[in-house]
Amino acid sequence: MKKNLLSAAILLFGYSVFAQNTNALVTNYISVKNALVSSDAKTAKQTINSLYQSIKEDDNFKQKENLLQSTGKMLKANNIEKQREAFNSVSTIVWDIVKNSEKLNHKVYYQYCPMKKSYWLSTEKEIKNPYYGAAMLNCGSVVATK
Repeated sequence: MKKNLLSAAILLFGYSVFAQNTNALVTNYISVKNALVSSDAKTAKQTINSLYQSIKEDDNFKQKENLLQSTGKMLKANNIEKQREAFNSVSTIVWDIVKNSEKLNHKVYYQYCPMKKSYWLSTEKEIKNPYYGAAMLNCGSVVATK
């Protein structure tokens, strides 16, 4: 009986930590997305670094290595266009985490750019395209919501 209670407590604690980490991941991800929308390469580099460090320091989770690798590509990019090229991979991995998460602090929209054939996440329904910035700010659509 005590073993069952201990197992249940560990599972609940792990679930709670994962939910908190998912919210932190989304917050860091959104900072990167917003910097790309603003076409601010300097801020993008800083926010990508913050995202990378938070993933690196996080407990192990199923997609950790793939997410570190994809975020690392963004971090190594020497200009905003290269950062944007690597952003789709980060976005699809983060969406996979979000769509399977039970607890989120806010609604998350999975959005799609038909011109780049690429996805991103947003906490706003309004389209603000990180792949083109001001050039095509409203290009895209919401394809899923969590």
